[in-house]
Amino acid sequence: MPASRLSDLLGDFLVPGEPSKIRYFHGRGKTVPELEWLTVDRFAPVLVATVFREQSAEMMMALRNSLQNQLQLLDCTVLVIQHRYDGKADNELVCGELPELPVADEDGLRYKLDFQRGQNLGFFADMAEGRRWIRERAEGKKVLNLFSFTCSFSVAALAGGAQSVVNIDLSDAALTLGKQNHALNGFQDAKVHYLPHNIFRSWKKLHSLGRYDIIVIDPPSAQKGSFMVEKDYPKVLRKLHKLLAPEAEILACVNAPWLDYDWLEQCVADNLPGAEKVSRLPGAAGFDEAGEPALKTIHYRYTRPEELDN
Repeated sequence: MPASRLSDLLGDFLVPGEPSKIRYFHGRGKTVPELEWLTVDRFAPVLVATVFREQSAEMMMALRNSLQNQLQLLDCTVLVIQHRYDGKADNELVCGELPELPVADEDGLRYKLDFQRGQNLGFFADMAEGRRWIRERAEGKKVLNLFSFTCSFSVAALAGGAQSVVNIDLSDAALTLGKQNHALNGFQDAKVHYLPHNIFRSWKKLHSLGRYDIIVIDPPSAQKGSFMVEKDYPKVLRKLHKLLAPEAEILACVNAPWLDYDWLEQCVADNLPGAEKVSRLPGAAGFDEAGEPALKTIHYRYTRPEELDN
């Protein structure tokens, strides 16, 4: 594709949108085949473009110019381009100065961004509907947030009135950022546990903290040495009956382009008796997909089978 076409292709996307919209261009959704290598996110005042495949110097110059020309329209003053290819994830500050506390704003809640982390800034905008889902039903509930990363589900649950939340993730650094997210939103004194542990070695600890009314399962798809989705997701599901309240709800998530909804639904059906599918959650604003989305999120209602008590 000629670099001269870039501005024309991006022009319709880089315009002001709804207040909670973060993803402004989702090339990885393959709706614009020439730009599958690019995404653009807005964390005002910062605009972040992520390049997933190395481009020519001419194309990169066209990208910088095109995005800088749109900054004022999008109420931004800072442009960052992340180069994420060849096993690296380098953040290039093109113009402006990063805020002392860069954040993602979503539905009145704030989540800290860390531009020193590498490829993940600490917040996944594609999970917006999942956070709304838990916020809407968390009042008075005990919540278990498996693979919690920086605890955005926990923050949303507490905003919805959750009684308590247990967050577990192998990364202590991610949980530290999660604690900061709670403090940013006034939940530093809430009843929250942060467990920097391997889930597969922590079932007794999780059980000791109670039966849970809501469990979120949002694992990495492939994390060598700790979690491989096709092998390990069924193992997680088979353990949940010891952690769930007799009547509970589950948000089952998989972010893996090579696995479809049928795989996830069959995995739950085979490994968690008592789980009944309620609905698939819609995608977040801006994450348009030409086919089935990479991120699948399904709401299940759980009723403990009588035979488990017998």
